[in-house]
Amino acid sequence: MPPKFPAVTMDGEWLSSTPYGRDVIVQRRGEFWLVRCGDLRVLNRNLDVALMNAIRADAETAAHSGEADYPAWARVVADEIDSAA
Repeated sequence: MPPKFPAVTMDGEWLSSTPYGRDVIVQRRGEFWLVRCGDLRVLNRNLDVALMNAIRADAETAAHSGEADYPAWARVVADEIDSAA
């Protein structure tokens, strides 16, 4: 059964990409962050966690996992979005 997302109004949307060019779409939904990477959707109250879980679960990104510092990337993206939000 797919996860249920809270029925709240979207507060904002940001587009980023992984170090290897995969699109990452981030939406603020009340106190939650919804991150989409490929066909995957991850919902979490912590943006860093949502970003990391979305890209770790993406097969294309996982293939490059040893070649990029994804935690550092997630921190930079989260900081940029937090300051814009």
